[in-house]
Amino acid sequence: MYSSAMKTSTITIRLPQSQRDNLKATATQLHKTESDFIRELLAREFDQAAFGERAGEFVGCLDSDASAPAPAEAFRAAIKRNNWRAK
Repeated sequence: MYSSAMKTSTITIRLPQSQRDNLKATATQLHKTESDFIRELLAREFDQAAFGERAGEFVGCLDSDASAPAPAEAFRAAIKRNNWRAK
């Protein structure tokens, strides 16, 4: 993932000692540097945020309760509104 040829920038953050201890221990268990571990966490967070933006109004519109009727018509309307092929 990380390449020494990659242009980088340095940041400094302050962590409570307990978080720093957890960071060191977790990175060690994963055989990674603290920096590599943090870069991977950030990459995952950014990917999840991008998915959340893409999902838009669909987030939370499905009820996982099997006994509740699905809002099929509202769901179909939202898909139709957001379908780029239909525009």
